[in-house]
Amino acid sequence: MHIERVSAENFLSYRFLDVPFEEGLTVIYGMNAAGKTNLVDAVYLCSLGRSSRLSKDKDLVKWGSENGCSVSVIVKTRFSRHTVDIVVGSDGKKKVFIDRLPVRRLGELMGAIGTVFFSPEETKLVRGAPEDRRRFLDIALSQQNKSYFYTLKRYNSLLMQRNKILKEYRGKEALGHYLNIVDSDMSRMGAFVAKCRRAFVKELEGLAAARHAALTSGSEKLTLKYESDCGESEEEFSNKLLGSRKNDIRLEFTGVGVHRDDLRIAADGVDLRKFGSQGQQRTAALALKLAETDVFERRTGEKPVLILDDVLSELDPRRREGLFEAVKGVQTLVTCTDPPCVPGAHYYRVRDGEVIPEDAPSGEESAP
Repeated sequence: MHIERVSAENFLSYRFLDVPFEEGLTVIYGMNAAGKTNLVDAVYLCSLGRSSRLSKDKDLVKWGSENGCSVSVIVKTRFSRHTVDIVVGSDGKKKVFIDRLPVRRLGELMGAIGTVFFSPEETKLVRGAPEDRRRFLDIALSQQNKSYFYTLKRYNSLLMQRNKILKEYRGKEALGHYLNIVDSDMSRMGAFVAKCRRAFVKELEGLAAARHAALTSGSEKLTLKYESDCGESEEEFSNKLLGSRKNDIRLEFTGVGVHRDDLRIAADGVDLRKFGSQGQQRTAALALKLAETDVFERRTGEKPVLILDDVLSELDPRRREGLFEAVKGVQTLVTCTDPPCVPGAHYYRVRDGEVIPEDAPSGEESAP
């Protein structure tokens, strides 16, 4: 799939926006705070229904606008073309449309525009908390499988309900009864989530190792392992919850489940989460994101859109060349301040709230 056009009104720093995109590599460049990230955030918003940076929808509305904002993205797939529109009112309420039809549940949006997003902040995938790695798994899987999205949402709802029961019914006779009811559903949902995550990591590992080897000239071997203590079946999950119940009642929260799982990321056996250098962590995170595009294509038959936000400054020339080689065949949107000269790439300069098509810059730096 590839993005054909991005349009917006009163969105973040843009009063109006209407940008056509070609297949292949597009370099979006300009000064810091010019609005480069805001442009690619429009694509991300229409892919996942939320911003890559802002947690509140009302913050997407351009300062001073009284009528809210709108974003529209036209995407072409192998067999069809779709338009995704998102409208945020001045009150912060969001409406989503696919081909002009209202989307009642956010899960219906998943996969309409497949994206893989990477920025310097994404190194949290390796160096951050377990929740950052779970978020990586959940975003990837939700775009590939709507059932995963809905099941995870239901699991999280049950988790909140269970924690509320542990607090409100502690010491009361009805506590065990309510926990039995919730645990039954939670075990079923949790086992499905764990099974999907484990299968994804298994498929991802070989692809990520190959991507990592290409970026590092094979100097290290990347390995992945999904870490979970909940087992692989509904019965095992249920037994874990039951075994932890006494401690959960004492602490008033749920101490076992897929909300506690993690992804081990290692290079030559060294756990990069704890002992990796900044360069190792950055390269591993990038390899995982590139491998995510491979898995997406394997499972859906479509190549996702790759968004690389301000990552070139973090890479030395050799790794830059390896990156540009790696993204061939995938529509890639790159934002930067100093544009590299890449044969065949398309260029936009962002300045004073406008996105202006430009010719390729001249210079010595190039990529195959």
